[in-house]
Amino acid sequence: MHKPLRLPQQDRADFETALGRALAAPQVREALRGVEGGARGVESLRRAAREDVEFVLAAAAPEYERYAALRASADAVVRLPADEPERERASGWWGVLGVVVPVIAGAAAVIFLLLGFALGLVEDLDVLAHALVEAGWVAAGVAAVSLLVGGLGLLGAAARSAEAAGEEPDGAGELLRAREAWRAALVERGLVPYLVVQANGAPDQGR
Repeated sequence: MHKPLRLPQQDRADFETALGRALAAPQVREALRGVEGGARGVESLRRAAREDVEFVLAAAAPEYERYAALRASADAVVRLPADEPERERASGWWGVLGVVVPVIAGAAAVIFLLLGFALGLVEDLDVLAHALVEAGWVAAGVAAVSLLVGGLGLLGAAARSAEAAGEEPDGAGELLRAREAWRAALVERGLVPYLVVQANGAPDQGR
């Protein structure tokens, strides 16, 4: 334990958990058997470990540095502008093209065709009736095309979203594994040896 490390406040709870596990380890309990006043011995070791936390941490420095780096990367990713709003906007436009436009164009087509056929029954309105019928067919064509294109666009956007989700690394799982590796190393290589030596009466061993 040579290089002292700082323990951020957010890691204090993990350190206390590891300290509790270390105090319950068989090696530490065996070392405490020869100490008079077992409860006072445990509390004394707990206090000593807290005071020398920076030196105890050095034994698990590689694991802690990896864990801290992964956590910093995860925090940075969270703070970055997400691509999701852009995907949602793209899906929204495809939704407009595939749903809204066909509905409006289809309604217009029905109205134009009905008016055109109705006015076609009036002899003096043949020209207007013909124009309305043509407009109705054009609107029907717009509805069909937009429905087809918008539907294909929505399917493509959904496929891209699923592919992007599948490509995302298991960052949370990797971070959790790094945290557990650090806690295990802190107990096995840092706290347990430190507490055993402290219990055996060498309080300055870590410095």
